Amino acid sequence: MTNKVIFNADDFGISKGVNAAIKKAYDEGILNAASLMVAQKYAKEAVELSKNMEDLDLGLHVNLTNEYPILPANEIPLLTGKDGKFKNGFVKLLILSIFKSKELRREVRAETEAQILRAEEMGLKLSHIDSHRHVHMIPLIFKVMLELKEKYHISRIRVINECALLSAKTNKSKSYLFDGGLIKYFLLRFFAVLNGYKSNTYFYTMLYTCKLSSEHFQKVLIPYGYDRVEVMIHPSITEIDQNHKEDIFDQNVLSPWRDAELKTLLDKSILQNFEFEAKYPYLYELYFKIERLWFKLVPEKLRFLLVGGFNTVFAYGVFALLLEVIKLPYMLSLIVQYFITVNVSIATMRYYVFQSKGDIIKEFIKAWGVYAGLFCFNFVGLSFLVEICGIDPLWAQGIYLVFSTIVTYLLHKYFSFYKKIK
Repeated sequence: MTNKVIFNADDFGISKGVNAAIKKAYDEGILNAASLMVAQKYAKEAVELSKNMEDLDLGLHVNLTNEYPILPANEIPLLTGKDGKFKNGFVKLLILSIFKSKELRREVRAETEAQILRAEEMGLKLSHIDSHRHVHMIPLIFKVMLELKEKYHISRIRVINECALLSAKTNKSKSYLFDGGLIKYFLLRFFAVLNGYKSNTYFYTMLYTCKLSSEHFQKVLIPYGYDRVEVMIHPSITEIDQNHKEDIFDQNVLSPWRDAELKTLLDKSILQNFEFEAKYPYLYELYFKIERLWFKLVPEKLRFLLVGGFNTVFAYGVFALLLEVIKLPYMLSLIVQYFITVNVSIATMRYYVFQSKGDIIKEFIKAWGVYAGLFCFNFVGLSFLVEICGIDPLWAQGIYLVFSTIVTYLLHKYFSFYKKIK
């Protein structure tokens, strides 16, 4: 792939209208890439159309959420229902990745590999891989797809690394504040950070997903460090699909925005509005400088003391708020405080102290095990200090936090995040 600006149409093969729009956008516009859903009804038609689009980069749009899989349903029971169709959305797959990680990993790998092999059977050389509903950004699923990307020599995997401040800076529309675009953006960016995979392809359009017009391309800033940019877009000719409604399982395919996005792809002038090597906003630049100095100059033990100190103050503040302001009983305050603060503590320890690149699900489970053990110790210790020694709960919890610091460091270093260190 040599294009610096990649306009990638998702959902190739999902309907006749989408297929026709992709062909039109390639022939008459600026479309140069598409992601194929290999198990959909019009996938074969899409492949036939692509034979007359020699410069179109074709990738795999992995589907784990809608309609039928490639594999028999009894081979992937976590993913499919009694009707043989996929049964999970993004949230359910995320929950399964936590509580049934081993089986979900096996099924996702098997089905994704089957979709890759189906694409190869169709005579395709895949240039990239992404997914329907962005489910590949879920850490467990991302790791599986990354392994398959390497195994089958697929050059690019989609990473949601867009800088929202840069996108908002050049777009007047603030629709993302009201249509869920901002929530989706922050969720996927959070998973991108957890996945820790660096791509040299910048992603643009998450804030305005499925609602792209030429106005969103008046000026596109691509920050330094990236040599390409991918624009995800969903064109269609809905008039065609209105005549084949029996084939439509997702009503979004009939949205007027699909026609508007096709119109956007026919506007060749927007190619002139991409600016590479743009500077990040000041606060981003400042953060990056501080982060580089943080890992370069601050040794691990001091990092732990500083991050641990922040987490301790945060946890103590939440405990005090629950106890003194909301007036919860001290034991209930302790329980609620743990559930609020533990994930923050694990995430900051994992990245800013140990810089771990291990399996995030396993590390979070082990770290939660550490905090569960510390909670039991905290529960008994706090009861003893309050009920037996007669110490005020606020002071008692402060005493516990001081003594737990060293234990927390050792358990995280040699247990929670030990794989990375070894």
